[in-house]
Amino acid sequence: MNIKIDIERHKTVPVTQAQLANLLTDIEGTLKKFPKLRKLHALGEQDYRLDMQTIGSSVAKIAHDVSFGARCSADRAKSALSWKPLPKIGNAQIEGHLQLAGEGKSTRLTLRVKGELHDVPVPLMYRLVAPAFIQGKFSALIDAFLDKLAATAGSSKASQASA
Repeated sequence: MNIKIDIERHKTVPVTQAQLANLLTDIEGTLKKFPKLRKLHALGEQDYRLDMQTIGSSVAKIAHDVSFGARCSADRAKSALSWKPLPKIGNAQIEGHLQLAGEGKSTRLTLRVKGELHDVPVPLMYRLVAPAFIQGKFSALIDAFLDKLAATAGSSKASQASA
């Protein structure tokens, strides 16, 4: 079964946009903060394959080891990091966009992820609820990712204050 995902989440962190510039310059470091990332493979200068740990529930027998290719690009002028799917790599086509928006002494992080997971094994009795279930699992991962980015921002703020 193929399952579409389309999620947008926001989080405001108490640091300036300039203090988060490393999220755009260290693309690998930013990607490695994504929860359930098992392995990040560099395929080229800005191309990666992301292999995830199992997403889903073994109890409901809806579980999938997601793997996808992405071409990343950072636009420092627009304070954005985005990725587009690389065809024929993995079992999903996922694109995303991380936007930083300064709000005085804080920054609003907005993450939008959309795409499709291919060949998700779903028992017949769960076919109606599987899309919402998987979307919920991805929403939780995105929330956790934004929390990690916020925690990183907080730790960089603390290290700058002590310097």
